[in-house]
Amino acid sequence: MEENKKNLVKALLEVQKEIENPKNTEINPYYRSKYAPLPDILNLVRPLLAKNGLVLYQDVGSTKDGAVCVRTHLIHESGESLSTSPLYMKPEARHKEKGKPTPQAIGSAITYARRYQILALLGIASEDDDANLASRPPKPGR
Repeated sequence: MEENKKNLVKALLEVQKEIENPKNTEINPYYRSKYAPLPDILNLVRPLLAKNGLVLYQDVGSTKDGAVCVRTHLIHESGESLSTSPLYMKPEARHKEKGKPTPQAIGSAITYARRYQILALLGIASEDDDANLASRPPKPGR
């Protein structure tokens, strides 16, 4: 860490003492796996962050080649902050006629990136992380 962030680190330590991994309550129908949805993750972390003087925010952008970009920031009430590296993801589903990502695919990529950035930044994981399953194509007949 380049600059002194002792207030932020102390607050984050207090959050990590109390936080639990989010429950996997949603089912991904494509991979038939369970995952913790973004609203559940936010509902879990926001009260603990606020209690310890921390604010979480995420900014979203895109690249010329159609990838989405998410960056997550954690700011302490003292002004100290911590930011993730940008996470770039290419939406997969495409319009048949236009060849461009569908709005649903863009939204899905953004939500996926937001979820994983929060989990990584706070040092937590969903119960059974579905990232490995999500990186493989589904088995035939599924």
